[in-house]
Amino acid sequence: MSNNWQKIWESCKDTLYGIDMTNYREVFVALKRINGFDVNGFPSVDSLLQQYENTKKSFNLAQGGKIFEVGCGAGANLYLFARDGYKVGGLDYSATLIDIARKVIPAENLSELVCAGADELPTDKKFDAVFSSGVFAYFDNYSYAERVLEKMLLKSRRSIAVLAVYDKDFEEAHMNHRRRIIKNYDERYKDLPKLFYPRKFFEDFAARHDLSIRFAKNELEGYYGNPEFIYHCFMERKGSLCRQ
Repeated sequence: MSNNWQKIWESCKDTLYGIDMTNYREVFVALKRINGFDVNGFPSVDSLLQQYENTKKSFNLAQGGKIFEVGCGAGANLYLFARDGYKVGGLDYSATLIDIARKVIPAENLSELVCAGADELPTDKKFDAVFSSGVFAYFDNYSYAERVLEKMLLKSRRSIAVLAVYDKDFEEAHMNHRRRIIKNYDERYKDLPKLFYPRKFFEDFAARHDLSIRFAKNELEGYYGNPEFIYHCFMERKGSLCRQ
């Protein structure tokens, strides 16, 4: 993980003051902002919530199932899963963000929160599904990413997913698009690299571990205006069934 990205996220602050904690939309928006996601631009809050519903459907977990997020940040995604009755867990290397997640996720729904690097994911406690959203782009190289995938698989009883993957086939188009919509992009993001992935990277991992694999389009309306730049990857142990 780039030290420059790490400095940015470790500087995130708790901005829950004044938030109506009984209003789940307001809490969710606040958590996304703490994570550095500008929900005042695009996509809309409704689009983000619809994306969550699509993701939840893709995991096909039984009510009360267990789901873990690598790179959970302040817990925006886990907050929604917990609200829907799932047992949740998460990992992030920012102690500040982990503390915020602990504040907003009900204790009865919280199985595990870990402050550590993604490749230090503990695997003793098992979850039905383990996923990461938008985090793999910030890894330094494919070797690190593969180590994280190995840990995710060890922690999962059934499936793993990597969401919001930057598509290697569209790297140049994606970067040019960002330069068009973000003023002084190259200056602002100097020394803040992002890693793009060919689909074969995940296909090879799935083949080595005898996993079924499927890719899905980014269904987040308005995300940089070009959903073809980003894809989701779902992998599952063959023959696994939803935990009842």
